[in-house]
Amino acid sequence: MPGVEPVIGHPISGLTDGFTSLALHALLVHQSLRDLIHYARLSTSESRFWRDTALILGISRARTLEQEELEVLLKEELVPLAVRRARLDIPREKQHVLPRGHASVLTALSDVSKSIAAGQFQRALIVGVDSLVSQPLVEHFFQEGRLKTPEHPIGLMPGEAAAALLVEEERAAQRRGARIEAFIGALSLGTETVLERGSACQGLQLAATIERTLAQATHIGDIYGDLNGEERRAREWGTFLARLPRESLLSHTASHWPAVSFGDTGAASGAISIAAAARSFARNYARSSESLVWSRAESGEVASGLVIRP
Repeated sequence: MPGVEPVIGHPISGLTDGFTSLALHALLVHQSLRDLIHYARLSTSESRFWRDTALILGISRARTLEQEELEVLLKEELVPLAVRRARLDIPREKQHVLPRGHASVLTALSDVSKSIAAGQFQRALIVGVDSLVSQPLVEHFFQEGRLKTPEHPIGLMPGEAAAALLVEEERAAQRRGARIEAFIGALSLGTETVLERGSACQGLQLAATIERTLAQATHIGDIYGDLNGEERRAREWGTFLARLPRESLLSHTASHWPAVSFGDTGAASGAISIAAAARSFARNYARSSESLVWSRAESGEVASGLVIRP
């Protein structure tokens, strides 16, 4: 058919078929929470446990005018809906939405660490959720020249996902006999100047943010980052690498880009990177005891941190 190009994407076939808008996001969040509760051997009936738990939901801001209504729905209805469906007794005042796109999960981890230290709650469920595979959004990416196609190999592959992390202070986790898979540290946040499409961005804030994380690292073996096939993202990362001295903590690392396998998963990408790094420890294929994770949101937020072997 003239004017039609095949698009490379990663919908979750068989699970999200027929779901859109709020219902789609609710389904993804519910599945991620169910998986975490099962994997961590938690019980939904332990009311005291969940009353001391916060739920932070990371989402992306509206990418088009048509998505603005969805953004409002996600902010107002998704967390209460997810809590009810999962039957978790999490107080309303401990339910929050963080619209930081790709940087949502690492930003939430930074916020949560301060809140736990201040005694506001004992632990937090951090969930990132996003879907970039709807027809209107794919058409929007295509019109902007951002999609990977046979005729345009430099571009993103739309994906969709939700991923959940349970975070708490080490001693509290040990007291309840929890299986600790990783520690998170050296979190750093920043914001790039958002430029018009086609304008070059030097990635100076991304570089400064990662450098602050590296200043607290000792031996990094793996990098899990936010390259998604787009030239601008790669240029920013390349600029950062060019700033490094010949011998640095990243000189002998392996790089992993989850978007190659899952597509661009937006606000879920940070949790996916952290989970992948944690599993590399559990399965003993990590190159060292520390992995660097970094995220770059479309709206300019950047974040980085270390995932550390227990």
